[in-house]
Formats: sequence, C-alpha cells, structure tokens
Amino acid sequence: MSAARWTIAAGVAALPLACWPAASRPFSTPKLWAIAALDLAIGALYLAAPRKALALPSWTWLAWIAAVSLSAVTAPLLSPAAFLLVVLPLPLVVAGVDAPRALCAGSVVESVIVVLQRSGHDPFGWIGWMPEAFGSPRMRMYGTLGNPDFVAAWLSSTLPLCALAPRRAVRAGIAVLQVAAILCTGSRVLLVALPAALVAFALARKRFERWWLLAVPLLCAVVWLSPGRSLAATVTGRLHFAAVTVAHLPEVPVTGFGPGAFESKFAAWQQAWLRDHPIDRRFEGPVDHAHNDYLEFLVEYGPLGLGAFLALCGSSLWRLSRRPFPGEVAAALGALLAVALVDFPFHRPAEWTLFTILASTNKET
Repeated sequence: MSAARWTIAAGVAALPLACWPAASRPFSTPKLWAIAALDLAIGALYLAAPRKALALPSWTWLAWIAAVSLSAVTAPLLSPAAFLLVVLPLPLVVAGVDAPRALCAGSVVESVIVVLQRSGHDPFGWIGWMPEAFGSPRMRMYGTLGNPDFVAAWLSSTLPLCALAPRRAVRAGIAVLQVAAILCTGSRVLLVALPAALVAFALARKRFERWWLLAVPLLCAVVWLSPGRSLAATVTGRLHFAAVTVAHLPEVPVTGFGPGAFESKFAAWQQAWLRDHPIDRRFEGPVDHAHNDYLEFLVEYGPLGLGAFLALCGSSLWRLSRRPFPGEVAAALGALLAVALVDFPFHRPAEWTLFTILASTNKET
C-alpha cells in the first residue's frame, strides 16, 4: 500500500475520535474537517498518479446525488451545512476507497478509550485534557468522544468488521472489547443492530452459525445493564416523533422541503400536535431530528430522494451478498441501516462517512 493510501486509511480509522472541545460544535465540526482532509488526500493521490482511473459511481449513487441536488435547488428550505454533510464524503466513492479494516482499527481504539473512561482512567487526562465532568459514569466519554448513544451507534455498526481480523483469538478479543465498550455507553442500540447484522450476514453467505444464539443473552444484558431511560419511555418518545411527522407527510413536496429542513418543519408540526394532544406535552421541547433517518429523508428529500436512497441501500446490500465480498461488510451495513430506524446516524459526519465507505466497497477485503 502506498504512503498516500496509508494516510487515507489512518484518516478513516481516526474519524470517530475527532473532536475539539474549544469548537462551538466540538464533535461534528472536527469530523467534517477530518473528512475534508481525506478528500484532499484522495485528490493528492490521484494527482500523483494521473493515469489511475477514478471509479465511476453506480447508477444508484448517481440517482441519490441527483435527488439530493434537486432538493437543494428546488426545495423552499436549505441548510448549507446539511447539504455539505451529504456531499463531503463523496470523493471516497469515486476514489474506490476500501477501508473496512481501517474502520475496525478505529473502533478498537475507540473501544479501549471508552472502557478506560468508564473505569475512571481517562487516557485524555494523562495528557492534561480534563473534559467536563458528569454525574453518570456513562457520560464520562461525552467531553471527548461525544454523546454515548452516538458512540454506541458507531461501535454497534462496526462490530461485524472485527471478523476481518486475521486470527480467531484476535477476532474474539476485539469482539469482547467492542461489546464491553457498547455496554459501557448504556445505549440499547445493539438491540436493533445485532439482529440486523446477523440477518444480513446470513443472507450474504447463505449460512447460520450456532454460536449466533449467544446474541440472545447478550441482548438481554444490554437491556438489563443499560443505565439510561427505560426502554418503554424511549420507544414511546420515538413513536411520538413518528406520529407527528407522519401526520404531515401529505404536505411533503416530491423533492422534499430541503436538506436540513426537518427541525424547523417539526417545530411547527409539534406545536399544532400538542394543542390537540395535551397528553403528549411530556415530549415538548426542541427536536432537531426524527430519530428515524428514513422518515427524516422523506421530509427533507421527498419521495424522490427517499426512493433513490433505498435503491442505493438495496443495490449495495445485493452487491455485497455476492462473492468475493466478505459477508462482514454486508453485516456492518445491515447493522447501520437498522440503527437508522431508531436514531439519526445519517445526519452525523462519522456515521454518514461509514455508510459511504460500506456502501461503496468494491474490492475483496
């Protein structure tokens, strides 16, 4: 591997760790800068090797890019930051960057940090970096790695990639470490990510392993050990967001209200909803995301955009189900797509870049 490709792989591995406490948006902004740096590295790689052809995006990628662009041009609302988030990782697609192992390496480092922080041995403190303190142990990572739920979403989605490690003992060790880190976050996102990953892998490789039955007690442990809100309260909140949004779907234009428009539209919708449903006032307050990316894509990019995105997802999963692609990449993509049903990973720089890499992997890992 050339020095430039090593640089790109290192940048991908470091992406979930990028943060800068002094910034107004200490987690998303540094990750956007990191993605921009990756784009520059890709540009330098191809300037240094001009005879190397860029990978032509598939028609599903082109359809998705066209749908997002059309929404940005025609829709009544537009957030430049939201549009930038969507398009910034696209050079990873045309460059054909295949980095599942780099993603795994980054997740291992993040898992080590999470476990150390939860045990009261924050490695950032060793270099004099003392983030804001919180009462709950699960929040010890907030000042450096971000919201524990976001950390869990990344780690749950990349968990299948630990199977790409060269030896069985190493694979097992990475899996145990990463699951331990997920439990440290107190998030329950593994409840949806793990079953989806197993189904995607089974469909890709046409086999079922008996040891997968260990997933049942693992998922029970996730629910039992989670220190967050009750599962019932979490589900009720998600259903409330969905009910408010679905009630206004007939108003959505075919190209949507525009990238980043969900927050402002939902604020007006919820105000009207609470007048008619006073019992739901416990959910009153600012809401920036639907906690369901498919629903949010429908509002922002319309039926045209959501259809293009679903076609991209289906095409990527179908392609990854064919050899020589490893089933672990399909499993990771399946896990991430499942997380998007209950969270908003596709509206965060790290997870959106993770999707871009997984969905455009085009070589045997």
